[in-house]
Amino acid sequence: MNRLPQAIVFCCLSLLLMPAAPAQAQESTQTALIGLATPLSTTRGQTLRDAVQQGIDDANKRNLVINGKRVIFKLFAVDDKNDNNLAAITARAMVNAGVIGVVGHLSTDASLIAAKIYNQAGIPMISPTTTARVFTQQGYRNVFQLLGHTDITGDYLANAALNIVKARRIMVVDNETGLGDALTSSFIKRLRSKGGDIVAHASVSQKTSDFNAVLEEARKQRVDMIFLAAIVPQGMAFAQRMQQQNIPASLMIAGGAVNYNFPQSSDEYGENTWILVHGLPEEKLPGFKSLEKSYSAKFSTNLIPQSLFAYDCVGVLVEAVKQADSLALDKLVTML
Repeated sequence: MNRLPQAIVFCCLSLLLMPAAPAQAQESTQTALIGLATPLSTTRGQTLRDAVQQGIDDANKRNLVINGKRVIFKLFAVDDKNDNNLAAITARAMVNAGVIGVVGHLSTDASLIAAKIYNQAGIPMISPTTTARVFTQQGYRNVFQLLGHTDITGDYLANAALNIVKARRIMVVDNETGLGDALTSSFIKRLRSKGGDIVAHASVSQKTSDFNAVLEEARKQRVDMIFLAAIVPQGMAFAQRMQQQNIPASLMIAGGAVNYNFPQSSDEYGENTWILVHGLPEEKLPGFKSLEKSYSAKFSTNLIPQSLFAYDCVGVLVEAVKQADSLALDKLVTML
């Protein structure tokens, strides 16, 4: 599995916030495009866009000289609307634009489709959010995921369900996506290996907000916890329907359902909602306060966990450029 070394991933915040080296006089400069593929029309996509731009701004402050020329990084963002068909079109646009690397895509399904195209072009692809294990099992040496895969996530979820929530009668609901299937399968496997009990399993379309049949079954089975594999806004809609129907059960969801005010507020979810989020708490992130101050001065969006992951993706790619002393795609892939 192509996972980025933890030492590189978690040093990015502090690395990019180091004082810039004195600028060196250069006769010429070169431009390097960093691609971002995400649903830009959504709030989540906009937070990722702003975080990537912040990463690029911080990288440019370092005045990096690559192969004798100062390099200026610029953002090339394309809205894939988190749509499978548009993911392929977006990937081809990245290839045609000549990006040195791509941050994205948001969902596992879109990432899997785009990865084939990036692989053919040799472009480094670093996903800040994709966690399905199959993503890095395709044999593509240029494809990387920042986060741990679904088997790891499933284990954490199972432990939390049994030891923190103390759930005993659990219902699992997937949203018929690649990630939803992988995550629920891993959760069920890990839970049963620890002696947990799955009393019901249902599937809903990722585009639906009609959960009446699922919640009726949850009430019938007298479940004390529902694990839902979904992202926002579906996760919030599901939580609200649970509250409206007075379902006496806890709700557990993974980090893709984090609301945009997290962790300052989680009002969109009920008191019995548990969210497993990747990454370290803000207070343990090196350089976070400085980053937050700089970010807030320029952008109106919030720094949610996925924003930080996107920021780190830029940092990893820029560091590969520095270590390779080149913008050549094959050399960047080798450094990653």
